[in-house]
Amino acid sequence: MHKPRVLFLGRTTLDLLYRLDRMPEEDTKTYARDLQAAPGGPALNAAITHALLGGRAMLVSAVGGRPWAAPVRSQLRRHGVRLLDLAAGTDYETPLCAVLANAVNATRTIVNPPISRVPLRHLSASWAAEAPSSWGGIPPIVLTDGFFFEETSALLSACKDAGAALCLDGGSWKPGTAELAPLLTAAICSERFAIPGRSGGPDGDSDAVFAWFAACGVPYVAVTRGPRSILASDRGHRFEIEVARIAAIDTLGAGDVLHGAFCHHFARKPDFEPALRRASAIATLSCQGIGAQAWARQPGSTTAV
Repeated sequence: MHKPRVLFLGRTTLDLLYRLDRMPEEDTKTYARDLQAAPGGPALNAAITHALLGGRAMLVSAVGGRPWAAPVRSQLRRHGVRLLDLAAGTDYETPLCAVLANAVNATRTIVNPPISRVPLRHLSASWAAEAPSSWGGIPPIVLTDGFFFEETSALLSACKDAGAALCLDGGSWKPGTAELAPLLTAAICSERFAIPGRSGGPDGDSDAVFAWFAACGVPYVAVTRGPRSILASDRGHRFEIEVARIAAIDTLGAGDVLHGAFCHHFARKPDFEPALRRASAIATLSCQGIGAQAWARQPGSTTAV
């Protein structure tokens, strides 16, 4: 069986994950229960998930060559993920993020560094000019998390014109989302995703999200809601996917895992609901261990894929 190919575009970080017995109060000191440093970011986690499932992944992101880039590049090589670096030859530093995870209820608080102002490379519309010839033509599935839209918009449009299915990881509304939406085949959004001018956050206006994407011509839309059921629409047909009740240990990256798994299964067979259901099962597994790749070591991971 051939390995499905997926192109992932978006953010890469290096995450310092501190697991705490409780969140610290202001102006205090505390010791973490556990510390883990690992590459992260929506697009990177999704790409590695696809690779762990047996697919071929290429990541378009900004990594650069400064100190925090080394563990990122090592992780990508380990999983066979090809990197097209928008920050190659620049002073860009991979964002170093502090993640405070509450070990009691598995919630997490993320502190990001200031937004980098280093100019990045803008990709052309020519796939042949940007991608290595060994990777073949434009892949059937392309995922973007909305980051670096200005730098990647020409290539995204070319992928769409070539017949690729474009999927959005909609963690939040970003600059360029309105321009990106008409290109999409699928939009899988967090409950915190909000159309400007509408209510967002938990229990936000999911009906407005469905209506807006439908008006943009997007046939497949889903809204994830943490431990609650996933709301979804397949060309106007609404359905829900129940999420198994578990004792979550670490929810960091679970949404990224869901997007990577969805792309993997949708690339193998472009059937929205079954692909989303299988991805949901893997994302649930990912919450039962520490780290976005923990699902691959969990009992039942082979049956989930």
